[in-house]
Amino acid sequence: MPAPTSGTGQDADNVAFLPGVREADEKRAENVSLHALGRRGMSRAEVVDLLTRREIDPIVVQAEVERLEGVGLIDDEALAATLVDRLVDRKKLGPTALRAELVRRRIDPRAIESALAQQEPDDEGALITALVDDRMRRIGVLDRETAERRLLSYLARKGHGGSAARDAVRAALDEAGFERAPRASGFGSRGGFGSRGGSGGFGSRNGGSGGFGSRGSGSGRAAAGDGPRRVEFE
Repeated sequence: MPAPTSGTGQDADNVAFLPGVREADEKRAENVSLHALGRRGMSRAEVVDLLTRREIDPIVVQAEVERLEGVGLIDDEALAATLVDRLVDRKKLGPTALRAELVRRRIDPRAIESALAQQEPDDEGALITALVDDRMRRIGVLDRETAERRLLSYLARKGHGGSAARDAVRAALDEAGFERAPRASGFGSRGGFGSRGGSGGFGSRNGGSGGFGSRGSGSGRAAAGDGPRRVEFE
């Protein structure tokens, strides 16, 4: 009896199996796939990987996947839509995080784009607001800059960014009474260190009460009544 051949380009359906081998592989492929799909929805690629790891013949794997698609047990478009709805509802994920999760599940790219296209821009704004409101209750005692940075980082991990995220965070901080960053009044300003005029800071060239190294008259010490410069906030 001549040995079965599997020459290059031969149709997969013509590859010979030993008696009973294909039937056994088909039965095992069905059992493995149905057991896995009974626990959760899976993409086509996930099922292929699962059956391949079980060392089921690739021809049988292909046939089983096509059978499952035919009866609706594998449907990447439906799976993508279900995952998007679930992740938005439970975790309030934004487009970036949603895409990453769908790619991780190896869903067909066309199904991913179709599912994400169903999300309305207004929906993301509501999600961002809800996330910021929830996080603000746990923000603790922080300066405004640190609070804003942490909130934006949190939103980025959830897949939200851009002007919508920044506006929501700043509005929430304003409403909570966080003071805005002070206006610039340090080195190089006209009344600060290294200034050329006024009451004289370090290296001042003009007269007045005189700081260290000032060229004008004075004792070289700050007046007793002088205190730190008042910081103006916007």
